[in-house]
Amino acid sequence: MLKDELNYLYTLKQFDFKTKPKLDPIKQALSKLGDFHKKLRVIHITGTNGKGSVGAMLMEILKKAGFKTGLYTSPHLVRYNERMQVNGAEIKDEEVLRLIDKVKSLNVHLSFFEFTTTMALLYFYEQQVDYLILEVGLGGRFDATNVCDAEIAVFTDISLEHTQVLGESIKEIASEKCGIIKENSKVVTNRENAALEFIKEKAGEKLILTDKYNGEVGLKGEFQKRNAGIAYSTAKELGINEEIIKEGIKNVKWQGRLEYINGNILVDCAHNPAAISEITNFVKDLKYNRLIIIFGVMERKEYKKMIKLLPKPDFLILTKPRIDKALDPAKLTYDGKCAVIEDPATALKFAKNIAKEGDLILITGSIYLVGQVKECNQ
Repeated sequence: MLKDELNYLYTLKQFDFKTKPKLDPIKQALSKLGDFHKKLRVIHITGTNGKGSVGAMLMEILKKAGFKTGLYTSPHLVRYNERMQVNGAEIKDEEVLRLIDKVKSLNVHLSFFEFTTTMALLYFYEQQVDYLILEVGLGGRFDATNVCDAEIAVFTDISLEHTQVLGESIKEIASEKCGIIKENSKVVTNRENAALEFIKEKAGEKLILTDKYNGEVGLKGEFQKRNAGIAYSTAKELGINEEIIKEGIKNVKWQGRLEYINGNILVDCAHNPAAISEITNFVKDLKYNRLIIIFGVMERKEYKKMIKLLPKPDFLILTKPRIDKALDPAKLTYDGKCAVIEDPATALKFAKNIAKEGDLILITGSIYLVGQVKECNQ
């Protein structure tokens, strides 16, 4: 059964934030499979925030242009299958089962992400995709996805995150992320990127700089105009017709990113200070009577900064995503009306009970929290 096989995957070693990973295990697995991944045309996306949004935009554009397009993202919100999509359709359960068995049979010791990436690359190769949009899991240089050579290396906004692994400065983090730039890679990023000077140094003449997109964007938030500008320029480099690009950006959908569920409930996967700031900028222009926030976060995040950057709520509910290394909400402090409700489903029920007509419920702080809320709200 799929549930049992996924439980097996979840028992595999997760990323160790104390040591940098190596590419040797996944290279060994792919070698046993014939190194097919070298034949894939890859658009590789790294950055701190916006990777999934840019990937979704590019998939929509390329699909509308008539290309069979694979999209690999992580983590998933509700279903594991979300990680592997072809033209917006998630991989089927039976394909997940088959690929798990196939990678198991290689007898190579892989981490969860290495195992999943091997499955994904094999799936997209078998599907004969024209393009594969590949989202980096963490960093770039030693990320499992970096076994592929990028035709275009895309950099979204970079800020301080995962400093215990990637480095404690923008320069160090950018250096790790620039590892996805290969000899023949074109490089795309926006002019406002905090790491621009370091990307320029690595990319040289191959760098393509983008501005904010001025057209209609299907995703909410001013920051999505930067992401749309990146998607626009990347698609232009691939020779896509401008009208198709505009249509793709206009119609893109990407769940969990400033997404309304049940009318007055707004969810966003913001999981670092930079992303929280963007949410606050968005919410300040909304009209509502009272703001109720449900906030849960992983313990390795800069949660003290994040909670200070939140839009000022009338009531704050602190909760705990159901995943290892989630922060105990009792460790958070807030000077205002506040409750600690550890279970996300119970926290959502409580928020709905105290909300009145015209109130807004905002749920943020963790991708895992948003996924669990969406699951229990279905």
